[in-house]
Order: sequence, then C-alpha cells, then structure tokens
Amino acid sequence: MSSALFLMAAFVGPLADQQASGQTFPEPDGASQDVSQPDEAEALKESLQQPIAPGRGAANADAKPSGNTTDLAADARLGKLFGAVNQVDDLPPSREVLANSPASDAVLRAEALGRRTSDLGDLLRRSKSAHGISVQNRTPIITDTRVRGQRVGQVLASGSYWAPARMDLDTMMSKIDSRLVQDVVLIKGPYASRYGPGFRFVDLEFLQSPRFEQGYEGHGSTSVTYNTNGEQLYGRQSYWGGNEDYGFHISYGHRTGNDYETGQDDFFIPASYKSRDLFVAFGFDLTDHQKLELNLLRLDQTDVEFPGLVTDLNFLVTDGYEVTYTNDMPHFADRFTAEVWYNRTRFEGDTRRPAKHRQIPLLRQTFYPSSFGADDGLTVTDGDALSGGYRLESTFDTNSGQIALGTDLIYLNQELNEFDVYDPDTNDNNYPIPRSDSLDIGLYLENLSQVTEDVLVTGGVRLDGVFTDSRDTVVGVEDPLSELEDTTLDKDFFLGAAFLTATRQLGRGWTANAGVGFAMRQPTLTEMYSEYTYIGSLQRGLTFLDGDPDLDPERLYQYDLGIQYQQESVQLGAHVHHAYIEDYITYDLLDPAGTTDGFQTGARFVNTDLATLWGMEAYGQTDLTQMFSVFGIVTYLEGRDRSRLDPARLSAFDSRSANDTVDAEPLPGIAPLEGRLGVLIQDPSPQRRWGVELFARVVDNQDQVAATLEEVATPGFTVYNIRTYRRFGALLVTSGIENVTDKFYREHLDYRSGLGVFRPGIGFYTGAELTY
Repeated sequence: MSSALFLMAAFVGPLADQQASGQTFPEPDGASQDVSQPDEAEALKESLQQPIAPGRGAANADAKPSGNTTDLAADARLGKLFGAVNQVDDLPPSREVLANSPASDAVLRAEALGRRTSDLGDLLRRSKSAHGISVQNRTPIITDTRVRGQRVGQVLASGSYWAPARMDLDTMMSKIDSRLVQDVVLIKGPYASRYGPGFRFVDLEFLQSPRFEQGYEGHGSTSVTYNTNGEQLYGRQSYWGGNEDYGFHISYGHRTGNDYETGQDDFFIPASYKSRDLFVAFGFDLTDHQKLELNLLRLDQTDVEFPGLVTDLNFLVTDGYEVTYTNDMPHFADRFTAEVWYNRTRFEGDTRRPAKHRQIPLLRQTFYPSSFGADDGLTVTDGDALSGGYRLESTFDTNSGQIALGTDLIYLNQELNEFDVYDPDTNDNNYPIPRSDSLDIGLYLENLSQVTEDVLVTGGVRLDGVFTDSRDTVVGVEDPLSELEDTTLDKDFFLGAAFLTATRQLGRGWTANAGVGFAMRQPTLTEMYSEYTYIGSLQRGLTFLDGDPDLDPERLYQYDLGIQYQQESVQLGAHVHHAYIEDYITYDLLDPAGTTDGFQTGARFVNTDLATLWGMEAYGQTDLTQMFSVFGIVTYLEGRDRSRLDPARLSAFDSRSANDTVDAEPLPGIAPLEGRLGVLIQDPSPQRRWGVELFARVVDNQDQVAATLEEVATPGFTVYNIRTYRRFGALLVTSGIENVTDKFYREHLDYRSGLGVFRPGIGFYTGAELTY
C-alpha cells in the first residue's frame, strides 16, 4: 500500500512543474470550447457530410496523423484517461452521426488504459460515460453486458456481428480486448436499422490503420499492468506504421491471473485464467476515393475457471476476420460501403478441477454417481459457433441531410454438446444444443434530416426474413428432437422495425430529444433448440435449460425523452424511457422449489404475453476550477412480467413454475438502483500530465425479484476506488486502489451456486505504457 500512496503523491505533488516534455498534445476534455447554439448546428451540418459506414466509420475517414504523431497523441488520451459523463462530441464526425438517438452514449479507447479494463464489456461497466449498463462478471476477463436490463439476443454487438458460442461461458464482447477498439457507440433503444433485428445496439470500432502524410513512419508501444488481488498480469506490445497510402497496426496481448480474494479474509474465488490475443489491421488506398481495410483477430484462452457455473474452460479459440471497402465517389450514390465478416469460436470444458468441487460441494451429487469412481460427477462440454455475413450500404446526400439504403445478411451456426457421465454403455447422456443455424436477410433505410437550424430528425425502417433449422438427431440422444418437441424444427420469421427521433437545440447550451420505436427479434438458437443443457442464466446458477422451437418473436414498443445541458465546464443530462414487450421470452421452472431436493433446477424458455421496462438515467459533471471537477451518475430500471400465469407449451404444470397465485412479478436479472459520485483532480495545464480520480459506487438493495424463479434479494453496498496517472515524457504510468475498504459484497447478477460468487476485495494495481 505504501508504494501505491507514494505514486499518488508523486502525481499530485509536482504542481509547479508545468512545462511539457517531449511532444505536445491536443486540448483535453474539459478545456475551453465554444458550444453556443449556432456552432452546434454548424458542426452537426458538417457531420452530416461525413461518410457513414454501415455500423462503422469510413476506413480512416477522420484521422490522418501528422508525421511526428505517436499513438498517445493520435488518441488525445491525456486528459481522457478517466473520460467524461458525456463523450458523444468527442467522436469523429463519421461516428458521431451514429449517436443521434436519445440517450446514446460514447465510450473512448483511452479509458481502457486509465481504468484497467479487460474485455469490452468491462470497459462499458467502468466507464462513467456508459449509462444504463449493468454487467455480470463471470470471470475477471469475461463480462456479460446488459443494456437497460436486456440480454444477448436483445442486445446486438456490431461492427462485424459478434455472438456468443455458449451464452454462459463466453459473451458477445468477451472476445474483444478493450484496448483494441477506437470507440464504442451505445444505442439504447430500437433507434437504428443497420445492425439487424434487435432492441439495443453496441457499435464498436476496431483500431484502424493509420496514414502519415510526410512519408513512411513506424511507431510502437509497450505496456504492462499488474493487480495484486489475484496476481493478475497483463502485457501488450503494439507496432504501427505506414505512409500516405497505406498503414498497418499489429498488437499482441497476454493476460494471466489466479484466484482472487474477496473482502472476507481467506475466502478465495476460483477464477484463474490464461488469455492471449493477436490483432492485425491493414489498410490501403486503392485510389483517392477508394479504401480497403482488413482486420484480423485471434484469441486463445486456456484454463479459465468459472466459479458459479458447472464447467470451466479448458480452451477457447476465436478467429475473426473483417474486410471493409469504402468508395466516396461511386457512380450510383454519394458514398458506398461494403463490409464482409466471419468469426468462429471453438471451446472445450469440464468439471475436473478440484477448485470446482470445493466451490460447489454438491456438484458430484447433482450428476448422479456412476461406476467410474474418480469420474463420478464428471461433465464435459464442447462447442462450435460461427457468424458470417455482409452489409452493403449506399448513402445519398440531400439538401437537409442524407439517406442511407442498405441490405445485409447475417448467418449464425451453433453446436454444443454436454456429456454427463452416468453409464459408459448408455446412448442418452448428451444434453446438447444440436447443430443449428440461422439465416437473416435484411433491408433497411435510414434518413437524417436537418429540418431547421435547430431541429434534427432521424427515422428508419427495416425488414428481415429469418430462417432457422436444427438437426433432429444428435450423438448421445436416443430420440429425435422433433419427436421430443412434437413440432417441426424448421422455422421462418418475418420481422419489421421502425423508429423516429428528434433533437432540438433550445439555446444557451440546452438540448431536448425524444424518440419512439418499434422492433422485433426472433428467438436465439439457444432459446429454440437447447435440450436440458446446464447453462447459467438465472441467478441460482445451476440451471439446465430446455428450448422451444415454437417460441414467438418478441415485439418491443419504446419511447424516450431526454434533456441535456453542455457548456464549457458543465455537463448535465437526464433521460427517461418506457418499453412494452409483447411475447417477451422468459422462464418456466421445471423443478420448482419443493419438487426436488432444491438443488437441481431446470427451466424452459416461454413467451409471456406482456412485459414492461421503464427507468431513468441522469448524469452531471462540473469543473469547479481548472484543476478540480466533480461528477455524479444515477441509473434506475424496473422490469415486470405482467402476464405470468400461462405455462410453457410443454410444461408438466397447469401454471408457470407450478405457481397459480402470482399473475405479475418483477422480471429476473434486473440490476438495482446505482449511483456513482466522484472527484477528479488534474494537472491544470493543457498537457494534463497527471490526474487523480476518487469515486464511490453506491448500489441500493434489490428486493424487486422474480420469486417464482427462485431469485432472491440482494443487500446494497458502497465501494470506493482511487485511480491515478502520471506522464514522464513518453512514459505513462497508471496506478490505483480498488475496493479501498475491502468490502465483502456481491452483485445482484452474481450466481448463488455452491458457496456463492462474491466480488474481489481490496486490490492495488500499477501499470506503465511506453510509446516510441
């Protein structure tokens, strides 16, 4: 602890040392800027003239660094390592136009370094500019992101389309290291049409290849971070270069970690891991108006422990490829962008590790003992999933804005096996998701229109045809699945979406916005075709899930209202939202409490006629002086199942979860009221060479629970954190203390399996990045 305090003193102490060493850097966040109404309108008009790629910015459309620019300067990271409560204005023009919907948020890459984040979901959780986000930290490097209470299938991660191979072991964003993205745009409603059929959208922009106007240049960076709790070590080596016509960026990252200690002495959570990734971006200009950008991502994870789930990962491998072509002067439109992607994930896991059985003592009893002796209770799993597709978009400039017309194709393929060893001679010990696929063909139209100098209106429509199928014979399953489910496994869905939003400048820094939207989304392959697979989904953790191919698609109706204020040193915002979801997909317990030993729980996916979600998000930040800032963020969400009694189609009970007395109750998996309050102290000079952030995360108790699904209440807690940074020439040093008071707590979304999953206790971290 003394070393961490020494570093903090070193950052705060040298107030008199105000001369910058080395390079100069752009004006940081919070520096003076004129945001009067005429300039905002002019900037918005200018943004509308920038190319919009389908779900991504035009390849290198916004940044051509000068010859002496390093990675730190290109990102303007100094002064942005802790971000701000609203960063939409910091996006490049081609990305900013994607964030016009109500309550849209932007998260920048700089915070990945300043906040010591792991995967992309962890970055969204820690950033103070991402509002309405809750997460389930399954391991220190795997984070499941929920946007306004909605989960995988309802939330789409785009750029190239990312989907989990198994919804409890990996997630849509756990494959992406947070330092590999340039920025992230959060769209928290059905207010976009270019991403696919969904209700919330996370648009990520990978690092792009640079250009250098003065001829060839090459640069690099070396970084390392160490956290004492769990002995977590992270290192990354990057190289980038190019000239005025081409560029490249190559980066390799390596992570290792051991079990971490909770706030209770000698209580360790088995959460060790090894992870390695390789990222390559290469781009070149075909002509003055045509560009090609290629991205490659390789992820290798081994020996990853999941403390609340049945199985751990022995290995997981992901290969991702993406090619984007941009033409700023095609003959048939004002701009044209084509994007093609392919990513595939394979994994294997089991229950062999001793720590698994220490964490969940009754695991062997759950998987009935066999004659294998040492293999009693053994479960093994493997999976294979891929996503491929394309997106073609033509953009037409109009007198008041632009129109984007596009088509896309999204192909998903998934297979999962889960063998529970009961008897070596049986052919009925596999509880799989059989080889299944989904083909989505979509058409969309979006229009951005500057109706008056003060009013911007956006609107869009989308139509999709989704076609799914599954094999009905699987190794280890005796009966064909079609006989078990008494239905055809081939399903067709015809989906639609439409939205309208408006933003009005009220003058003197005030802005109002509103939106209304409708969207549909088809059931996921897991929701349709899983066969009693142990997938951690409900709070209890050890829950096997049964799908239903006859599930209906969800239909969401949502409206948002918001108001924002922004001036030189003040940012304020408040947003309210309400959504009705018809045929919401939820759960029907197969083994309610009292029907078994109370340990083994199964559930079927089921449509409920009506569910509602409503909530609010508010934020504020003000610069008291050039050196001191204060900020606060609050998020609240409430979800209710308003037609709970009808059971699943194949249920053995006359009412859902064998309970006919509760016709409405809270939806499961809704995070409680949360607030963050903090103080930011920074170097008052334009270089922002040092900074300290002290903040408290205050979480209320959650007693709005789905009791019929055996969800239990969670007490509230407060966690304090300290983060610092200091620049010494080309060397940037970060340090901090997490969970300063060593609080013993758990999140509402943490699994209750076995001894339970609790959050890390106090941890000290320090890191450094050298750019050259």
